[in-house]
Amino acid sequence: MGYIRIDLDDVKFSLFGNDILDEKIDKQGWDKVYQKMYKQIEDNLKNDKTVINDTGNFTKHERDLVKEIADKLGLETIEVFIDTPTEIARQRLLENKKIKKRFDVSENDFNSTVSEFEPPEDNNVITYKHPQPIEDWIIENFQT
Repeated sequence: MGYIRIDLDDVKFSLFGNDILDEKIDKQGWDKVYQKMYKQIEDNLKNDKTVINDTGNFTKHERDLVKEIADKLGLETIEVFIDTPTEIARQRLLENKKIKKRFDVSENDFNSTVSEFEPPEDNNVITYKHPQPIEDWIIENFQT
């Protein structure tokens, strides 16, 4: 399957460097990150690319902004919700602090995300629930 993956963190690192911590970016900086990400999404969609927006989109407002881009271009969207229990996410956060497989998220950022999170309620959401085997979920939802 051909697609373009657009990741908010990749955009952030392209603007501020790979060592930037989220808490070091002010509101104006975050606005730049999001504007660049939305522009990349729109530009790729305009060029007939399939786009995977690999971003948290923790609030309905954030998800709606991405959907509005596709709607404006007359394109369909599919929303995938990875329903991971907070306890599992926290465990992964703590494990990552030891093994550093991906960039670190501060405890404050993690807690803020958990408190601000709005689960999707739309009918067009495909949900993966932990601990379902991912292979089974892919077959159920994406193979015809």
